[in-house]
Amino acid sequence: MRTLDVDLSRLYIRKLRGEDLPALEWEGLFRHYRNLYLKTYEEYLQGIRMMLVAEYNGNVIGQIFILFGTIESDPTPDRFTAYLYSLRVRPEFRNHGIGKQLILEAEKKILQKELSRVLIAVARENEDALRLYERLGYKRIGTDPGCWSYMDHQGQIQNVNEPSFILEKILTHRRRWSLFRW
Repeated sequence: MRTLDVDLSRLYIRKLRGEDLPALEWEGLFRHYRNLYLKTYEEYLQGIRMMLVAEYNGNVIGQIFILFGTIESDPTPDRFTAYLYSLRVRPEFRNHGIGKQLILEAEKKILQKELSRVLIAVARENEDALRLYERLGYKRIGTDPGCWSYMDHQGQIQNVNEPSFILEKILTHRRRWSLFRW
C-alpha cells in the first residue's frame, strides 16, 4: 500500500461520535468487530471508556480506545491506571506520526481523569508498534497470553490467540503554580 503525503496541520484528533462507528469498520475489513465497537461505545457513554479518532479531510483514518481501569494481566494493579487499546491507523497514513499523536492525546485525556499510570499491550511480533511505544517512554513490565473471545457481527464466537507484551508508562501531572502577591 502506498503512503500519502500528509499535512499534519489538517489532522484533528477528537472524541468519537456515534455516527463515526461505521468508519471504524474500514469498508468491511473490521466489520467482524462491530459488536465490540458497539459495546465499547456504550461504555464510553457511561464514562468507563473513551474512544478517540484521528480525522483527516473529514475522514476517520485512525483510532485509539481508553479503558479507565486496569486489565487482568496487570502485574501491579492500582486505581490510578488506564489501558490503551485498539490503536489503528489506515495503512496509507502510517509513518506520519498519527499513531504517536493518538497516543499523546489519549495520555492527555488520562491525566484529565487524574490517572497517572498507563498500560498498553502489543503483539509480540509487532516490532513497529513496540518501537513506537518504547520511543514514547513505555517500558515492558510483563506478558499476556492474549487469549480472548468475542462475538462477531454474524453472531459467531471468534477466538483470538495473540501473545503480547504489556508495557507501562507513568504520566506526570504538571504542577500549576499560583502567583501570590506578598
